[in-house]
Amino acid sequence: MGFLYIIVFITMISSFSLSQAYAEPIVLDDDFIIKKFASGFEAPTTMNFIGDDILILEKNIGKVIRIQDNGILYDEPVLDVPVVASWESGLLGISSVSNHVFLYFKESDSGSDLEYYDDRANYETGRNKIYQYDWDGEKLANPVLIKELPGHLSCCHHGGVIAKGLNNEIYFVIGDQFQRTTFQNIANEATYETGAIFKVNTDEENRVELFAMGIRNSFGLAVDPVTGYLWDTENGPDCCDEVNLVSPGFNSGWRAIMGPSDRDSLSKEVPEWADLSTLNPKPFENFVYSDPEFSWNGVVGPTAIAFPDEDSFRKYSDWLFVGDFHNGRIYNFQLNADRTGFVFSNPELSDLVLDIDDEKDEILFAEGFQGVSDIKFHDGAMYVVSFGDGSIYKIYPKESLSPLEQYQNGVTHQEIVCDPELMPIMKNTGYIDCVHPKTALTLISTLDGTVNHPEMPKIELRFQDLSGLNFEYVNLSNSDFTGSNFDDAKISNVDFTNANLSRTDLSGKDLTGTILKGADLTGTNLTGVDLSGKDLTDTTLTGADLSDKDLTGTILKGADLSYSNLSGIDLSHTDLTETILLDVDFTNAIVPDVYLSGKNFNNAIFNGVDLSGKDLSSSKFQKEASFDNANLENVNLSKAELIEVDFTNIKNKSLAGADLSGASLRYSNLSGVDLSGVILDATDFWKADLSGQDSTIIYDINTLFYHLKNLIQKLF
Repeated sequence: MGFLYIIVFITMISSFSLSQAYAEPIVLDDDFIIKKFASGFEAPTTMNFIGDDILILEKNIGKVIRIQDNGILYDEPVLDVPVVASWESGLLGISSVSNHVFLYFKESDSGSDLEYYDDRANYETGRNKIYQYDWDGEKLANPVLIKELPGHLSCCHHGGVIAKGLNNEIYFVIGDQFQRTTFQNIANEATYETGAIFKVNTDEENRVELFAMGIRNSFGLAVDPVTGYLWDTENGPDCCDEVNLVSPGFNSGWRAIMGPSDRDSLSKEVPEWADLSTLNPKPFENFVYSDPEFSWNGVVGPTAIAFPDEDSFRKYSDWLFVGDFHNGRIYNFQLNADRTGFVFSNPELSDLVLDIDDEKDEILFAEGFQGVSDIKFHDGAMYVVSFGDGSIYKIYPKESLSPLEQYQNGVTHQEIVCDPELMPIMKNTGYIDCVHPKTALTLISTLDGTVNHPEMPKIELRFQDLSGLNFEYVNLSNSDFTGSNFDDAKISNVDFTNANLSRTDLSGKDLTGTILKGADLTGTNLTGVDLSGKDLTDTTLTGADLSDKDLTGTILKGADLSYSNLSGIDLSHTDLTETILLDVDFTNAIVPDVYLSGKNFNNAIFNGVDLSGKDLSSSKFQKEASFDNANLENVNLSKAELIEVDFTNIKNKSLAGADLSGASLRYSNLSGVDLSGVILDATDFWKADLSGQDSTIIYDINTLFYHLKNLIQKLF
C-alpha cells in the first residue's frame, strides 16, 4: 500500500488540523525525551545534514529548505526545482558527499510545478531524475544529470530515497510503478528500470550500476556504519511489509513473493506469489533471492531506516531503527553478532514476523507521529520527519541524576547509572561516583577506590578512550568495552571473562595471564597477539583473522569462529568440540583427526588442506564450500551434505577410497573425478554432474532416485 492511502487521507482532511486526530509523539524509552525541533512544512519527505544545518525537501513544491541548528528556517530555499507531484511523486530523496548534494525528483517538463491526483493521463508528464549539485555554503548550483528513470508509468511507487555508503558511494531506489516486467520477475519483452536499487560510484565519475531488483516499493535505505552493508524497507500490498539486508545482486522477490517464503498462510492471499519458479528471468539469472530479515503480517507502511552512530545512543549501537507511516511508530531492532539479522527475547518474534496478535513492546521505541517519512542521527540526537503535521522532532537523552541523587531516590548502588562517557567507582567513603575512566584508574591506585566491590554497578566502557591506562590484575569480567580504544594500555593479567571486546584494536598487545574465556572478540584486531595456550572456551571470534597464528595448546572448545580466517594454522591438536566453523577459511591449514564430524562447514574454504582419512561424516558443506587442491582420498563423508560443491579441482582430481555412503551430492560437479573404491551405498547424486563417470557404478543409484523423485511429486 505504501504512502498511497495515507496521503489520500491527508489530502482529504487537510482543511482541519491533524493534531485533532493524533496525540503528541512520545518516546517509550525513559532515558530519552522528545521535542518539536522545526515546523511549518507542507509535505516534508527526507532530509540531510550539511554541517549542523538541515536541508529538508518539500515534496509537492520542489523546494529545498535550509534549517539552522536552532530549528529556525532560513528565509529563502537553497534550491527550487520544477516537480510533478502526484500521490507518491515529487521531490523525494537527498544525500551528500563532500560538497556535492544528490537529489531525486520527478522533474516537470513544463518548467513549473504540477500536481495531479485525478487525471491519470497526466501522470505521463515528467521523468524521475537523479541530479548532482554543488553546495557553495548558501545555494545548490551546477546540476549534473546522473540518471533518468521512468516516472510516467503510474501515480505511485516512485521510491526516491537516497543513502550514502562508507566509501562515498550513493544508493537510490525506484518503485515498480505497478509494472510487470523482468525487473518484477516476470519474463516480458517490455522492460522498464523500475523496482530496483542503483549504486552511483562517485569515485568513478558517477558511474551507475544496478545493485538490486524485484522491489515493489521502498521509502527507506541505510548503510550500516560498521559493516557497510546496505539495508532497505519495502512496502507490501495487503500484507508482508519487509526489512531487508541488500547484498550486491539482490533479488527481493516481487512479484513472485512478498514476505518470508515459508509463510504459506500469507502467500496464499495472493496466488501469484506462490510460484517462485518465476524468479530471476533473463537477464537477472545471477541475482539472488533471500527472505526478508523481518516482516509484518499486515501493512504498516515502513519508511525510514537508520543506524545510530552517535555517543548519546550508545545503548543502541547494535540496533537499527525503522519508522512507519500508517501508525506513526519508530521500531528498534537488535542486530545479531555479525549484524546480518535480528535477535529477539520475545519468542513470538523468533519467526521474524510480527503477527497481528504478537506482543510488540520489545521493538517499539517511539510512537504518535503523523506518518514518519525520515530518520537521521546527528550531534547526539535522533531527528524525525513527521509528514502529516509538517514537523521535525528531536529525540535526545535525558540529563541523568547524580549518583547521590539516584541513591537518595531509592536506587541501590548496583543500579546507579552513569552518563555514557563515565564509569562508576566506589570511593573509600562507600559512595558511588561517576568519573572519566582515566580518573577512575587514578582513584583506584591513590584513594583506595575500587571497581571490584560486590555492590559496584556493572562497568560499561563502550567506545571509551582508554589509551595509556594500566589495567593489569584488574577484574573486568562481564564488562562491555565495545569499540573502546586500548592504544598503549596495559592489559596483561586482566580477567576479561565474558567481557565484550568486540571491534577493539588489541594488535601487538601483551596478553600474558589475561583471561579471555567467553569473551566477545567479534571484529577485534588480534594482529601480533600471542594466543598460544589460551583458554578460549566459548569465546566469540567471529570474523577474526587468525591466519598463521601459533595456537599450540589453545582451547577453542565451544568457540564461535564463524567467518574467521584460519589459513595456515596448525590445528592438529586443537579441541574443536562444539566449535562453530561456519564460513571459515581453512586454506593450507592442518586440521585435527577428530572433532570434524557433524559440523556445519557451509561456505567454508578447504583449499590445499589434507583431509585424507579424516572423519567428516554427517557434516554440511553446502553452497560455496571450496576444496581446490584439497586431498580427499579415503575421507569419510558418509551422510554428509555436499550440495553444489565443485570437486573437479581437488588434489589429483581423486576421491578414491572415500566413504560417500548416505551422502547427498545434489547439484555437485564430479565430472571426471576418480571414484575408484568409493563407497556409494545410498548416495544421492540428484542432478549432479557425473559426466565421464562409469555408469555401471552409479546408474542404478541415480535411476532409483529419479523414479522415487517422480513418484513423490505425483503423490504430493
